[in-house]
Amino acid sequence: MLLSVVRVYDRGRKLSELELRQAERVEGVCVYRPVLQPDGRSVREAICFDLTREALPALLEPQLVGMSPQSIGLEGYEEAKTAAGIVFYQQGWWVQGQQVGHDGAI
Repeated sequence: MLLSVVRVYDRGRKLSELELRQAERVEGVCVYRPVLQPDGRSVREAICFDLTREALPALLEPQLVGMSPQSIGLEGYEEAKTAAGIVFYQQGWWVQGQQVGHDGAI
């Protein structure tokens, strides 16, 4: 199923209602999987692909935080490499399914 995903935070700061309406959406598919870290720990992650590449940074340790007939909300952490090293920011995704016509076209 094709999904439309919008990031809810920018470097840990929650976007305003206006910023969310204007935010760029990623159209694609999402995958949820466990990943083994170099130190041996297993971490859950959600990944969003725009059908050709990974379109968003992985959402680490995602949790369902909201659900409606139109969308679901996921929150977790996003890893970023900075001059000071690796940091983790709070991140959230609004995920909506795409409407499919009667002929199967999207």
